[in-house]
Amino acid sequence: MSIPISTTPLPRKGKIIQDDWKKEQYIATVTAFNKKGKKFGYIYMFKNTDDVQKLISQLNKHIFVASFLILFSILIFIFFLSKALTKPLITMKEATKKLSKGDFSVTLPKPSNDELGELSHSIQTLANDLNYLKQERNEFLASISHELRTPLTYINGYADIARRKNLDEQDRVQYLDIIQEESQRVSSLLKELFNLAKLDQNTFSINKEKVNLSNFFRSIYERVLPAFKNKGIDLVLDCPNNIFIDIDPIRFEQVLINLLDNSLKYSNETSTTFIKGSELNGVVQITIKDQGIGIPPADLPHIFDRLYRVDKSRSRATGGFGLGLAIVNQLVEAHGGEITVKSQVGEGTCFTIIIKQ
Repeated sequence: MSIPISTTPLPRKGKIIQDDWKKEQYIATVTAFNKKGKKFGYIYMFKNTDDVQKLISQLNKHIFVASFLILFSILIFIFFLSKALTKPLITMKEATKKLSKGDFSVTLPKPSNDELGELSHSIQTLANDLNYLKQERNEFLASISHELRTPLTYINGYADIARRKNLDEQDRVQYLDIIQEESQRVSSLLKELFNLAKLDQNTFSINKEKVNLSNFFRSIYERVLPAFKNKGIDLVLDCPNNIFIDIDPIRFEQVLINLLDNSLKYSNETSTTFIKGSELNGVVQITIKDQGIGIPPADLPHIFDRLYRVDKSRSRATGGFGLGLAIVNQLVEAHGGEITVKSQVGEGTCFTIIIKQ
């Protein structure tokens, strides 16, 4: 019997009669078809399950291999990621251990641009600061030792000489004068150290009051003018009468006296030192400028350091302990101001104090 074939696709409404592809040899479906609107017969379709099982088996193998590769890749990624994350942390941990033991020679690798990098940079900065403070402390103690040793040697030596019974009275008086001078030198050093310690511990007080800057300058000018005239140095004062500033007169007088004393020591005859005050937009600027020997560029960054002196020979003729400018700097900062310095060797030095009102 021939079956006519329709060119119009029929809807698939087959029914699965065997779907157990795991246990059975075939999977089967049945689909009814009609002829002239009446059910004419059924089509049965069979598919060998071997092909399905092979396909499923291959898919399982592929999935297993893919899963293994993914898992292996994840483990490798986690391993290297943990190394990348923990290595800088371990390095920073070792660095902090060194710091806690007093070893400040810590060098951390170049930080990355993230939170770990910021932490590494902070630890490196702390190590550098602590190392600098350690060196500064050692230099400070060595300098103090040196400053005390010299006058004490003079005092001890001349005291032994002055005790000799056969010593001429005039010579005895001369030696006693030297002993007194060196004693005063030790006393001055201890006084400056005491003032510096009070500044560090914030145990000193700043009692501000409104001061006419011109009158304040005038009182200091008249006090130091004889010393400048005696050395043949002109002292020029330039400050308007209408400038008022909130300062502690006693503390700020110490600042200006220190700066003028430096100008006096390191300026030659026939030179000029200027004291100038000005105000602009609520900012008061005070300038002490001399025409002295100047400060070498290598020394400029350190002149406010304690016991730092440009004169490495520690000449007793110029005096000073290298504490004056350190005290000046801290007193200016205590007033909420800022002090800067510009200098050229052979042309002079200019200190500028800026205080906002």
